[in-house]
Amino acid sequence: MQRVALITKHEKARWIAPYLAPLGYEVFESSIFDTDILGTFSGEVERTLSPMDAALTKAKKACELTNTDWGLGSEGSFGGGPAPGMINWNDELLCLYQASTGIAIYAHAAGPTSIQDLTLNGRVPIKQKLLLHPKQLWILRSEKGVQGVLQKGVQKHIQKGLSAEQLLDSLEKITVSSQKVTIEPDLRAMNCPERQQMIAKAAEDLVRRLSEACPQCQAFNFVVKEKQSGLPCTLCTLPTEQAKSWTRICDCCGCRHDEAVQQKGADPTYCQFCNP
Repeated sequence: MQRVALITKHEKARWIAPYLAPLGYEVFESSIFDTDILGTFSGEVERTLSPMDAALTKAKKACELTNTDWGLGSEGSFGGGPAPGMINWNDELLCLYQASTGIAIYAHAAGPTSIQDLTLNGRVPIKQKLLLHPKQLWILRSEKGVQGVLQKGVQKHIQKGLSAEQLLDSLEKITVSSQKVTIEPDLRAMNCPERQQMIAKAAEDLVRRLSEACPQCQAFNFVVKEKQSGLPCTLCTLPTEQAKSWTRICDCCGCRHDEAVQQKGADPTYCQFCNP
């Protein structure tokens, strides 16, 4: 088994290791490096790196600090997506890095998520809203905290990792003093079931990339990396932006392999001439 180091404080191996084990990779966790210094969801530490750079940094640190050849970095982000502001979106990125070769393989999964900030006003009681996410933990921000004492130099008091019961208990104490509060989902992996599912999907994508070998040099990650547009419109036969083929590319030797799509033509809906 190839040992793969994953530096995390958030128990991510639980949703990654089972997928890599059948391929001969043993993922083990280490907390030797505090990944929170690269940024936190709750905002105490600003994120300055892109998701790819953050995942690669974590993977390299894992190799360096645990003295292993393989390191794994995981980075999640929320926002963006196909309809920003309308649909909550979760992106999960994994980076598998081999120190001896310097090769990094990125795997990805993304999709909508139903978790969001909660408000105390509105027609739906807060308790009913919490029932929609029974295993999700929460963050409560308030001006003074449950003790009702304003903390010097601190803009807001933050309580993390609250269960629904703990959140309701804290709210009962805080609202007596008429403080302004904000309720947010705790997006750390061990506290966010929907994110756990997306991390598992990213692990599945990593398995796919590790299973696709280059026919020339046998390197991993011989997967589709380029789209060739130009599928002809079925009505006017002019080329469209729809893919006519996809290209697999090897990151190591540059081997390329084109795969034509099965469709013979594109729907006129996608044609700039028929549907300008």
